[in-house]
Amino acid sequence: MPHISQFLDALPLQPSMDEIRAALDHTQDVHPIYNPDKDLSPSAYKLKYRSAAVLIPIWQNPDDEQLYVLLTKRALHMRNHPGQIAFPGGKHDPTDASIQYTALRETFEEIGLAPDCFDLIGELGEYCTISGFCIKPIIAEMTRLSKMSLCEDEVKSVHWVPLSHLLTPSNYRFRKKKLGNVSRGYFEIDYQDIRIWGVTAGILYGLYETLAQYNKQLC
Repeated sequence: MPHISQFLDALPLQPSMDEIRAALDHTQDVHPIYNPDKDLSPSAYKLKYRSAAVLIPIWQNPDDEQLYVLLTKRALHMRNHPGQIAFPGGKHDPTDASIQYTALRETFEEIGLAPDCFDLIGELGEYCTISGFCIKPIIAEMTRLSKMSLCEDEVKSVHWVPLSHLLTPSNYRFRKKKLGNVSRGYFEIDYQDIRIWGVTAGILYGLYETLAQYNKQLC
């Protein structure tokens, strides 16, 4: 898996918000995010997927000028992926006006941040999962902070993680494990007392690749 070794050995990125905007503006062809798990177990992945969306909220803290990403911790009683670290988001509803609307609606439902807290600045390619979803990551700059109201049925807590930490490949690990006859593979990264892995770490890998490709074009 050349993608994995190249990523883990790559240099860290520390882009400004303007550079993130520029990278997303110059992304002509939005390819699906590479999922190494699909290479390990291609037969476990479905040909027909359901659409979903997540929001990647980025906030520039005026106190230290650093960029931070907002993540949620799923409620511990949930049937699927309890306690995992995730982006706000969920399944696309047929009544949603767009996939971007899906991400904003789910964010409001989960953590109480209204759409006018965000300026949508771009999107990544879809990330397809073994559970049968193709997830569209929508990237947004948080233009104002508002008091959050967590939906306790879905969200246990929220966490601010420095974007620079998430864009440092040496902070990541690639894990393999066997579940029955199926081999699984995924990225993971720790920050303080949280472990980010699976789909969320895979989408962050996709964000890094998009920004790194833009930097390469500038050289």
